[in-house]
Amino acid sequence: MKKYLQTKNLPEIFDLSIDYFQQRMHTEFIKGIHFFIPPTNSKTKKAVLWDIEALENWLKGYEQNDELENLLARRG
Repeated sequence: MKKYLQTKNLPEIFDLSIDYFQQRMHTEFIKGIHFFIPPTNSKTKKAVLWDIEALENWLKGYEQNDELENLLARRG
């Protein structure tokens, strides 16, 4: 199984719409934990890669840990 997927491929794994993930970006799904944007020279199109394991943990409610709590506190 792949470790990362582009947004368009998430419904194949999770049976949830692309909108489900996009609407939660930067709120419930945190950049650097659940997804990241690889460096690119393109000014218009940037790929978003999602960490499958982090998403699975979030969906199952397993993500309560000190690192996440610290990141959320800093967003404050």
